[in-house]
Amino acid sequence: MRIGVRLGSENAYGAFLDRRRVMGTATVPMTGSVSATADALLRDLARSKAPTVESVTWDVSSVLEATLRSGDDDGRTGRSGGWTAPKVRSVAAIRILPRAPRGFVPGTHPSELVRSLVAWRGSVTGGHDLFGTELARLDSDAAGDCADVAKALGLTALAVTATGAGATAVHEERVATRVLEVFPNARLCLSHELGGLGLLEREATTIVNAALLGAAEELVTTCESATSRLGPGVSCWFATADGGRVPARRFHRLPVLGLSATRATTLTGVAVLVERPNALIALAGRSAILVGQVRDGLPHVESDLSGEFGARLTTPQPVVSVKPVAEAADAATWLAEHPQPIEVIAPLDEVGLDVAERLCSANGDTLMLTRQDADLAAVGAACTEPSAWLDLLVPVEASDELDDVQSQAEQQALVQVATNGARPGSERIVRSTAAAVGYLRICRLQIRAGSGGEPEATS
Repeated sequence: MRIGVRLGSENAYGAFLDRRRVMGTATVPMTGSVSATADALLRDLARSKAPTVESVTWDVSSVLEATLRSGDDDGRTGRSGGWTAPKVRSVAAIRILPRAPRGFVPGTHPSELVRSLVAWRGSVTGGHDLFGTELARLDSDAAGDCADVAKALGLTALAVTATGAGATAVHEERVATRVLEVFPNARLCLSHELGGLGLLEREATTIVNAALLGAAEELVTTCESATSRLGPGVSCWFATADGGRVPARRFHRLPVLGLSATRATTLTGVAVLVERPNALIALAGRSAILVGQVRDGLPHVESDLSGEFGARLTTPQPVVSVKPVAEAADAATWLAEHPQPIEVIAPLDEVGLDVAERLCSANGDTLMLTRQDADLAAVGAACTEPSAWLDLLVPVEASDELDDVQSQAEQQALVQVATNGARPGSERIVRSTAAAVGYLRICRLQIRAGSGGEPEATS
């Protein structure tokens, strides 16, 4: 028996599942503290259920997004009678570059969100090229100076991003060592831990992650405490945007993985409830229709996408197309013209139900409508399994060398899934791709691993 929970902007939703069958649901208003809401929801879910609960998986994407939006002094979401969001943490950002480009402005970043999160920026000479060749000797003294400034300003969250960190992490690791010597209480986020190709994309992801560390600490403590009160042996997990889940210890360190998780869990929940592991799914809501795909029960995801805040992140998230809904007739036309036939539509709210019913009426028998009392994301969260995502740059001289390197990366991903708590022997490669980076003898490997089920077709 598993429980899935979605902490939403207005309510917390829970679903109690036996295997993949919904046995009970609960909804609690998000008022007061997240802790009180979580306790009340789990009490309602577990009160009438005799079987032992195996796990609780929490989708906290809305809480993380509210945290990033909370820039005022009290950290509130701004909703009338709203709950208190965890405070966002201001970040000290350090770039490791061979040299500052001409006209360089320390605070420059194309993302408004990233600029709003950074309270101070520093730079350190160093970095590598895409082959892992050192471009400039690391200036450890400058790293120590950056730590001194961050400490003086009271900035405990530091994001470190180095040129070429996708090829070698040595300079980021050395800067981290030096920073901790000067500032032992610093909380460090290093860009190579999250992977990705572009310097700005890696930096954005690392800064967002650093800003969420305080919120993650509070959420993990809250959710673990609520889970533990269900009884001994109940495991606590957190849903991620790649359609999987990670244990509390990993989420505590990498909360950015939870952003956009609700889109992933919702698509998973629909696939489970309609028993269609391969389908193009439309989600009809109050103001928009979202279309995403599930393959073998997992949402189709990619990295380097603009998330809810318009910042390009290297972490994977579901690929969805969004159509604002003004009139149901317009939505029907849009669905009819969609390049791929949409097979399932699921309402997200009462307004979405009306839109979905009209669309089904307009499309005859070609569109399956699912009506469920259970929250779709809560169902999906309960059905997630441990996952891992690797995004690496590797120099390759020959095709047979690529095979060996890719095989080693796949093994690394499988080990990570096992470390994340997968059942022994259930680890599997979901997707493994290698793409050339321009004209260089470098390949970008993207490895998606999970547990249980069957792998999707690779591209």
